[in-house]
Amino acid sequence: MSTDTRPRDRYRLKHEDQTDAYRSPWSRREQIGIKLFAIVWKFTCSWTPGPLNKWRILVLRLFGCRLSGRPYVAPSARIRVPWQLQMEDRATLGDGAEVYNLGECILHARCTIAQHSYLCGGAHDLQRRALPLIVAPVEIGADAFLGARTFIMPGVVVGDGAVVGAGSIVVRDVEPWSVVAGNPAKPVGTRKFED
Repeated sequence: MSTDTRPRDRYRLKHEDQTDAYRSPWSRREQIGIKLFAIVWKFTCSWTPGPLNKWRILVLRLFGCRLSGRPYVAPSARIRVPWQLQMEDRATLGDGAEVYNLGECILHARCTIAQHSYLCGGAHDLQRRALPLIVAPVEIGADAFLGARTFIMPGVVVGDGAVVGAGSIVVRDVEPWSVVAGNPAKPVGTRKFED
């Protein structure tokens, strides 16, 4: 699905049901699944060489990750909730990239998440004493490129073909084929191909 035509209503921030700051909003089953995946990834995937991508993809599939085509996940990439991740053909998670996907995370075809970037799908409502969890999806469009050490906030959609400069913090949606940079990221140009 192109980021330009998706329904906006499902992409709003959502409060999780949490009565106090020390109670997890996750079910026992979800908590066990998250911990089990972290252990399995550490011992079966995190040490594998790059060419063993098929093995890492298999492990992700076993934990409910929705994959199509041939995505690439670096061994040092970190994924919090694999069953809330969707990766399309040639989508790439680089070295040390982290997907903190407390909400759904969609990586469309051929997008690149460069090294040590952070896709953040959750935060806390600091206006409430219980500090309830707020979750929202993160969506990266087809052919988009996130430079090294970018930080994407919950609910942000990076449009098709957009470029986010290295070290940028993205707090708002990024228009398709635009170039943004800075903290907070602001438009600095338009992406055009010369060939």
